[in-house]
Amino acid sequence: MSTIKRRHQNIIDLLRQEGGRLSVQALSERLGVSAVTIRQDLRALAAADVLERVYGGAVLRPSTLMSVELSFEVRQGEARKAKDAVGRFAAQLVKDGYGIAMDGSTSVYALVPYLKQMNTLTIVTNSLMVAQSFRDTPRIKVLIPAGRIRGESATIVGNPDSLPDINLSVGFFGAWGVSLDGGFSDVDPDEVAMRQAMFRRCFRSVVVVDARKWGETAPYTYAQPQEVSRIISNTGAPPDIVEHYRALGVTVDLVPGG
Repeated sequence: MSTIKRRHQNIIDLLRQEGGRLSVQALSERLGVSAVTIRQDLRALAAADVLERVYGGAVLRPSTLMSVELSFEVRQGEARKAKDAVGRFAAQLVKDGYGIAMDGSTSVYALVPYLKQMNTLTIVTNSLMVAQSFRDTPRIKVLIPAGRIRGESATIVGNPDSLPDINLSVGFFGAWGVSLDGGFSDVDPDEVAMRQAMFRRCFRSVVVVDARKWGETAPYTYAQPQEVSRIISNTGAPPDIVEHYRALGVTVDLVPGG
């Protein structure tokens, strides 16, 4: 990712964290670049309809505040301790010889260092980051679909039918949001289509998310609560939504960490 694109992603990330509005001065101080550079960045993001320029700063558009997708690299740096704790716990569900699915979310990617300790494993994934992480682990077989690369998520999408026709013991999936009305949702329809195709190949499906994702809803739902076997998250998830899911028969594990 170019320096400019990474900085644009960082600006969006900071705006989301601060409620959607920040001044040029605040962005300049947080990112360590000049106010002139920040103004140029804001003009570019405004031209892309991501935000609106206001006197002295910028405001995210409401639609962007709800559904903007940050790059894999930016998202990987968010809630890192929580994701590691969730990934470590989730990896315990995998046994030698299993076939598993892994989507392109950063929460699922947190399983990788623990899965690399397995002796034999077959992984079906559309994540380039997951796939390349096992290049030095020949005892673990990685199967990927055909299609096009999405740079934002470092995933392969566009051709769900190209996924191998294989029965998988368990699948691990992330989500942009977990809510009462929207179920498990994400922001990109092609990503959701690929995730659903992997979902259908799994005997059990596990959603791994950090506590920030509860109560949020993205435009595209990929599964309803009753379709998921288990949710693994960290402490801090809202008790009312957690209990609602448990009442529907979904196992919810809240792991200390983060």
